[in-house]
Amino acid sequence: MSKKAIIFTVSIVAVIIGIAVLVFVPQDAVIVTNTSSFIFSSDHFYVSNPVLKIKLPYYKMNSDDLDVIEEERKAALETALETVCEADSGAFRDEFTGVENMVFEVEDYIYYYRTADAKNVYKFNKTTGDITAVPLSGYNGFSSPDLRDRYEEIDHNYAAFVDIKTEGLIDAYPGLKSALESLNGNFYYNYSYYDNGRMFFDVNNTVYEYLPESDSVRKIASVDRGETVIAVLDMD
Repeated sequence: MSKKAIIFTVSIVAVIIGIAVLVFVPQDAVIVTNTSSFIFSSDHFYVSNPVLKIKLPYYKMNSDDLDVIEEERKAALETALETVCEADSGAFRDEFTGVENMVFEVEDYIYYYRTADAKNVYKFNKTTGDITAVPLSGYNGFSSPDLRDRYEEIDHNYAAFVDIKTEGLIDAYPGLKSALESLNGNFYYNYSYYDNGRMFFDVNNTVYEYLPESDSVRKIASVDRGETVIAVLDMD
């Protein structure tokens, strides 16, 4: 083989290796989606590439792993709910409502509902013990203002219409709402995901991350139509 042929071959191999490294090595977040029909339901796991803003199949996690993560989260939320119920006798608690729909913890605050108040969520400061009412963000699942105004107290259905996680994040990070509104698309009220201090959102089948230090959002990756994002996890 001539010297030129060797150089050419080495260059091609180097390019291929470089492309492979660019595609497969950078990993940023795990995106979990679900597809379902009348009979079957299946989870799909992807890892995002922060350079190319694409997702690739992720084989290091499966549905059993996700179940373990969810159970650990629910245990932590149960502890948070116990905390606010001890501090506030009016805190909403219901055996028919999932704990993830009743309480959310971010930084130094635990967000929850007060049964007798359908106009606000509440936050409990874990350091000072202070309790503060927080007006609703406006992102909810009520089909009309009339339906919203029918509720005078919190119940199982209300907790499904208002996402406590989204309410907490929007209150905890004042720039988040305007950042969401800057996106080209509509944010659905319960398509928010929080893991290890990172905030992710699904807008029109594209996952974004909110960056509080700059009050901006960055694209993580898009998912296929027909797939519903059910979790976004930090890689760390």
